[in-house]
Amino acid sequence: MKVIQKISLMLLVMGFLYAPDASALTVVTYFVGGNPPANAVGGGNLTDIVNAAARMWESVYSDPVTITLRYGWAPVGDAGTHTLLEQGGTPNREITGIILFDNSGAAAFFLDPTPNANEEYRRRTEEYQDLGGGFVNVARVFSSPLGAAAGHIDLLSVALHEIGHAMGMCAANTAFMADAKQGVLKIMEDLPYAGTVIPLATNRAGVTSHFDALQVTYGSLMSGIGADERRLPSALDVLANAQVSGFTLATPGSSSANLSRVTTSRGTGRVETAAPAQRK
Repeated sequence: MKVIQKISLMLLVMGFLYAPDASALTVVTYFVGGNPPANAVGGGNLTDIVNAAARMWESVYSDPVTITLRYGWAPVGDAGTHTLLEQGGTPNREITGIILFDNSGAAAFFLDPTPNANEEYRRRTEEYQDLGGGFVNVARVFSSPLGAAAGHIDLLSVALHEIGHAMGMCAANTAFMADAKQGVLKIMEDLPYAGTVIPLATNRAGVTSHFDALQVTYGSLMSGIGADERRLPSALDVLANAQVSGFTLATPGSSSANLSRVTTSRGTGRVETAAPAQRK
């Protein structure tokens, strides 16, 4: 049964990024204003990028719930910020939140005009790690960017990260704080990779809503975002929010045909490909 669960989750995590499936989870987005920073490149727009990120997160969970997110540009200092505005229900989940993207110019963004494709990045890396529940995909990173993407922070990655906080990993979320009080998130028996223990980063205020980048192999979406790369949700990112918010994992469609070629390398914990990037 555990092997079946592992295979199912791997198909899920890989499949939802290539072919969107019908999903009961709905992320409603509203633009609240602001202008992009003058040093942004790429020619894309915030609305298309946020909506692409929302569709990715929608497709991994099948619960009939709606999360409303307002978003816009503002001089917030960090590349992106998420604020939980309303939560509730059983299980407790975010209901309404706001995400602001920095337009001060401190972050040099790449605004992808085709956020549903990864053609600007020449290399894809899949990282795996055993955190107590078996080898699980912990990172899906596109790197070696070309053209305008080179030297810039991918706004799609930032949007995926901030919406990831809205999915549950937020210090203002009471369910997250209840699960994270020991400084870790533990994946429980009703989810694949049960027994996986995810270490969380800390600061002077205590535990944060980010994976500990020193203990989780480089590249997890909920660890943070770097320049010259695109991070997509890994199995670990999906499981963490499923654990916090009580989400049910969606079943991927049959159209994710080429997933069997990506397998766990238990020797190195890594799978790399320099082939042309696949569509999400």
